[in-house]
Amino acid sequence: MTGETPTSGRKPVRELPPDAVRRIAAGEVVARPAAAVKELIENAIDAGADDIRLELRGGGKDLIKITDNGWGMTRDDARLAVARYATSKLGTADDLRHVATFGFRGEALASIAAVSRFTLVTNHNEAGPGTKLEVEGGDIRAIAEAAHPRGTTVTARMLFYNLPARRSFLKSDNYELRLIIETIRSYAVAFPSTRFETVADGRVVHSLPPSQSRRERLLEIYDRKVVEGFLDVDVRNPMLSLHGFLAEPSQARSYFDVQGVYFNRRPVTSRVVLRAVYDGYGPVIGSQRPDFVLFIDTDPSRLDVNVHPTKQEVRFADDRFLFDFVAEAVRKVVRTRQSATVGADAALFQESFAGEGAETAHGFWQLHNGYIFAQVTSGYVIVDQHAAHERILFEELMRASRQVPQQGLLFPINLELNAPQYEAYEQLAARIARMGIDAKAFSGRTIVVETVPAGSYMGKDEIRGFFEELPSVSSDRAGVEVGLARLLACKGAIKFGQRLSQPEMESLFNRLFACQEPYSCPHGRPAIIRITTDELNRRFDRT
Repeated sequence: MTGETPTSGRKPVRELPPDAVRRIAAGEVVARPAAAVKELIENAIDAGADDIRLELRGGGKDLIKITDNGWGMTRDDARLAVARYATSKLGTADDLRHVATFGFRGEALASIAAVSRFTLVTNHNEAGPGTKLEVEGGDIRAIAEAAHPRGTTVTARMLFYNLPARRSFLKSDNYELRLIIETIRSYAVAFPSTRFETVADGRVVHSLPPSQSRRERLLEIYDRKVVEGFLDVDVRNPMLSLHGFLAEPSQARSYFDVQGVYFNRRPVTSRVVLRAVYDGYGPVIGSQRPDFVLFIDTDPSRLDVNVHPTKQEVRFADDRFLFDFVAEAVRKVVRTRQSATVGADAALFQESFAGEGAETAHGFWQLHNGYIFAQVTSGYVIVDQHAAHERILFEELMRASRQVPQQGLLFPINLELNAPQYEAYEQLAARIARMGIDAKAFSGRTIVVETVPAGSYMGKDEIRGFFEELPSVSSDRAGVEVGLARLLACKGAIKFGQRLSQPEMESLFNRLFACQEPYSCPHGRPAIIRITTDELNRRFDRT
């Protein structure tokens, strides 16, 4: 032992060399070839380009070359463009509150140049020579005059050549190319009047001429059947405007072709909007995934686009308002469409049922005494008889302005309640009576029930269950009236497993389609599922 204190490998704090700083910063902005392509497309659009051509090799790992017909740059601008935090799009820090362009951080070209063998050729005035800049590892190696039409060409070769660990983590050429194509598609949809052409390894991947509309551009990119089935959405508010396209609920599948969200034409990832879309569709799509493309426009001051280095996420000033606005917009479109399709189909039943286990060969048939099938002009619908009757009873209870019609019990039912149940009964007795249950206190915590709502299927077990769950009504977030109506509808609805006659099934259908919200029960479970003939044809490979 020498008596010396071990340092345990401790080293002094020191500043990183500029080269290391550049590489680390570049990795935050340019994680893979698709990220570089995104930044370069945004720069071209910000420069006023309406013709963008992209050339790739090796999934963008070996070559990314993008040529645009934008405004171009002077020699001084070109020199500054590859410096970190140099930008023409911000003047002061306050400008960050009103960002109206795609690029604004001043990092894109500097970051790409730091991790590639980089060349920039640009010209802002065809009457004079352009400028050619050669950069390697972030350092300018040469600058000279060059012939070039108005616009800019950026070439990045051997991405991450000086970061071999980062390069080794990139996926296959095909995988990286797919990501790039998705990136280009997202901007092509946002800017339909811009020409986009992509050539990968000498093969034209897509050549998109200027389009007259976003729907036309979508038809050029995605599955025609998907796009032709899109519903239009267009809703405006002083804070937001929302327009775009939604898949018909019946067209939702276990996978999606496109789910695009744009804020002020910027393609972004937004968990708030995604949740709102699914909430707007509601239970009618089950676990399926709908296609949609939504454009949200707002004052730039309400949008923080500076929350992520790649600008792929944004933050709206009021997420709660955004969620409600989008969800309600989707909900209205879906309701309108379903009312027009399911309701119309229900009025045109075809008498063409047959099959083992069918209740009858006329109009309706019941499966496992729980699901009712009915053929309609565009396919068939399946109704969950319990959920459907819940919806019917719930709306009838909510519509009753004074007193719900009652039906007397053959024999009054005595119930012994516990303390919380009796307390809830005393608190809600008047409202319970208005909703059709006539119950009177007897002795202690015993009550006598003499009537139930007319049209309900409430026996002793259901009545007992109603009072057992009564304490939960006071905590229902939707309110006491809604909570009572939900509970009564649940307990009074036709049971799953209950055999129904042909007239009973027909009555259930007619009453359900007369409801304002026929597509789900009051708790949100689906009441109707619609299967189109087109979907059946797809499943049986008849397309």
